[in-house]
Amino acid sequence: MSNNNLDKRKPLDKKGGLLAILIAILWSANPLAAKIGLEDAPIFRLGFMRFALGIFVVVAWGIYTKQSFLISKKTLIPLGISSVIVPVQFGFHLFGQDQTSASHGVIMIVTFPLWAAMFSHFYNKNDRLNRVRVFGLILAFFGIIVLFWDSFNNNFIEYLIGDVLILISAIILGARLVYVSHITQGVNKIHVVLFETVVGFLSFFIISMLFERQEFVFTQSLIISLFYLGIVIAGFGLILQTHVLKTYLPGKVTFFNLFQPILGVFFAWIILAEKPGIELFLSILLVFIGSYFALKK
Repeated sequence: MSNNNLDKRKPLDKKGGLLAILIAILWSANPLAAKIGLEDAPIFRLGFMRFALGIFVVVAWGIYTKQSFLISKKTLIPLGISSVIVPVQFGFHLFGQDQTSASHGVIMIVTFPLWAAMFSHFYNKNDRLNRVRVFGLILAFFGIIVLFWDSFNNNFIEYLIGDVLILISAIILGARLVYVSHITQGVNKIHVVLFETVVGFLSFFIISMLFERQEFVFTQSLIISLFYLGIVIAGFGLILQTHVLKTYLPGKVTFFNLFQPILGVFFAWIILAEKPGIELFLSILLVFIGSYFALKK
């Protein structure tokens, strides 16, 4: 839906970097919020409630900012593609996570900034990779591996199938972010987020109604979890992420998501009193050094 005349994306600046860091911080607490919510609700039920809250936020934000909800026929195909990718990507992640460990899952899914940078290299002539940036990306990713090395090294073969499925999920996610950055040059970003949340809600709702029979109650912890997953992430988080992808070239913007597992371990340390080891600090060092090279022009 975009062409060179419509494309107004620009290289990453300080404002874009700060917004990308904010997105990484918000998403880093997402697994923790999901873990808390899953103690009181099954996966897909939690998912469709999350997307329902997201729809409410997106519609409210669209009305507040006086956005038009009229959708032209020529935008239906790109909107449909970007929206269908969401449950497909999550499906690979879900089934993969069921066959691997949490730490393996983190390592595999956090590769998506690497795939996003690769896709953007071929898709955007102004977002090319060079040797210095590739070195920085690889070094930063090694920082993530260091964080979970013990678990990853001891159970590699046992969790291979699950790891591959989550790796596919990461590849799809990286491609989706680059695609969203591309189509928002000619499609209203509110329409993109609204379609994603509606399709996510419908797919999760149908699956939940068909296969989930567990009873659940709205506990205080579930309400807190849903507030974060739905209002913060599926609502304002997706709006902010789509805005950043629309404004900046995706290769460098998505890179900051490599900080997510480090921040996740930090939040687990603060909230759940899970004490980190020396590997956390080594991981931070490698990611920061990698960042310096990966973000160079």
